[in-house]
Order: sequence, then structure tokens, then C-alpha cells
Amino acid sequence: MTDRDRNLENTDIKIIAMLIGLLLLHCLFARRVFKSQANLSTNKKWLWCLLSLCLGPIGYYAYHGFIPLDKFQKD
Repeated sequence: MTDRDRNLENTDIKIIAMLIGLLLLHCLFARRVFKSQANLSTNKKWLWCLLSLCLGPIGYYAYHGFIPLDKFQKD
């Protein structure tokens, strides 16, 4: 096996690792939606979850910006 083949193999492993990390990041933000204390209808929570799952942090915080503050329970 040549050095070039080993480099390509290592690159493939790194790309797969990064994709798995990105998928986990998106799943973590979708999970945050389910654990959110926001008083939203089920449909709006599913929309928020879908955006978080598809767009990750961008979708989570973009939709979070549209939720009025009175929808969040106070601690």
C-alpha cells in the first residue's frame, strides 16, 4: 500500500467521523426542543424539532427567536 492510498484511507475515516459528529450535534439540538420548557402546541414543537434536526444550531436558534418570551416558563 502506498502513502497516497493510506492518506486517502485516513481522509475517508476523518470525513466519516466529522459526519457522525455533525449528525450528533443536530440530534442534540433536536433533543433540546423536547426538553424545552416552552409552552408551545405539539405542532409548533414538531416544527421546531424538525428545523433543529435539519439545520442544527441554526434552525434551533432561528425558531427560538420567533417564540415570544411569555411562552417560556419562569424559573
